[in-house]
Amino acid sequence: MTVPILTLPNSAFTRSQFGLKSNTQVFKSPLTGTTQTLERPGARWVAEYALPPMKRAQFCEWQSFLTQLRGGAGRFYGYDPDAKTARGSILISSTSSTNYIANGDAVGARVGVEGAGGLLPTGWVWGLANGLTREIISSGTQNGIPFVEIRFYGTPTNTTVATNFTASKSIPASSGEDWTSSIAYKMTGGSLSNIVGVYQRIEQVQITGPTANMNAKELFSLDNTWRYSHHSKTLTVTSPATGFVRNSVYLSLTIGQPIDITLAIGRVHLERNSTNTVYIPTSGQQRSRSAGARVDGGMQIGGTLKTWNWQANAANVLLKGDYIALDTPNGRSLHMVVNNTSSDNDGRAAIAIEPPLRASPLDDTKVIIENPSCVMALVEDSIQWQTDETGIYRLSFAAEERF
Repeated sequence: MTVPILTLPNSAFTRSQFGLKSNTQVFKSPLTGTTQTLERPGARWVAEYALPPMKRAQFCEWQSFLTQLRGGAGRFYGYDPDAKTARGSILISSTSSTNYIANGDAVGARVGVEGAGGLLPTGWVWGLANGLTREIISSGTQNGIPFVEIRFYGTPTNTTVATNFTASKSIPASSGEDWTSSIAYKMTGGSLSNIVGVYQRIEQVQITGPTANMNAKELFSLDNTWRYSHHSKTLTVTSPATGFVRNSVYLSLTIGQPIDITLAIGRVHLERNSTNTVYIPTSGQQRSRSAGARVDGGMQIGGTLKTWNWQANAANVLLKGDYIALDTPNGRSLHMVVNNTSSDNDGRAAIAIEPPLRASPLDDTKVIIENPSCVMALVEDSIQWQTDETGIYRLSFAAEERF
């Protein structure tokens, strides 16, 4: 049977104690007197709460709460009453998004010429070669940007050549929706000689039939410097109806005029938004980020929590002594921030915390900043209140975190 977790009636305490009880074991040598201390998992929060004097009409809320706990069997959300609000700037982004490109990090590429061992990143799709040779030159990460480097060379037999970031009918879409494409790019070799332009595009794909509508934005200032391009489009009405969307990078060419250019492309992001948001890394499946500060990646453990969706380059979003809480598969956990924390230019922040994570929160778990709490239980099975001849009630009780 699931035990309901109650909420404290209020935090109007006359006195409180709140702190962390570590789980250690001490070994003392009977011969030398030296001491060794073993730190074990299981540090837990402990609290003592003293209520102000109350008349029965106000105290009945506490009587109801305490009797429902049934001694140490029940559970409630406990917290530090003097630190319910963080002192940091708490500059959080209110955006939510999904990267519909399953492999925006461009992983899985294999160096070599197309058809002779060279492979695009997993899930990416070549367009028609149109007389050109296409070659994967390298892949990796540079300046924090995961990328693949692609060379196009030869004499074109058509006016375009494209690299698509998904298959044509893998991302459902409908007319009237706003979509935004974002990429990082640079030119690492060759030149723009005989090339009309290099573009990123968003394509509407009909439920039946060919691509119905293409909308492109030119990639300017092509050189060996990483740049970012964002391109938005509202999908128009088509017949047959639009059923899918995809995006790509393509070269506009002149038939019979030879070219040789090498492009590095990375951080590919396609989202259903009217403007771009911070890049969501993907390397095998689509990934979403909800509004507010969120856990950045699953399988985290230890004393540092990676988070994102803060406002970019925000100083001191959290300060030493602030609390955060997380809902994990093992229940809610409470942590103190032990270093001042700022966000980077992608809105990410690594938060140093105590105690360390006991269970890994799921990717995109909300970081609870307002009224952070943990699951606690009464230390004593017997809770008794006092009253005097004027009908004034008094009570204090102790609690300990349960997990």
